[in-house]
Amino acid sequence: MRGLNKLMLIGLVLVALGIVGLAVNVIPVHHEEQEAKIGSLTINADKETDYVIPNYVGIIAIVAGVVLVSMGSRKRR
Repeated sequence: MRGLNKLMLIGLVLVALGIVGLAVNVIPVHHEEQEAKIGSLTINADKETDYVIPNYVGIIAIVAGVVLVSMGSRKRR
């Protein structure tokens, strides 16, 4: 960890997140939603919301990460 500067570390994190974003296109999120309430009686429903990660977001993160890693390696020289 001593040889990595901040730009390289941020770049590597961006590359990793970009690869994960390309591999996992949908993030499902489960939440409980109150449907009805009558007095003390409540009816809840378990809902699932899918958040789609567009492919261009992963590609942009990878490209930005590579740029930061290359800038960080040039800075060390």
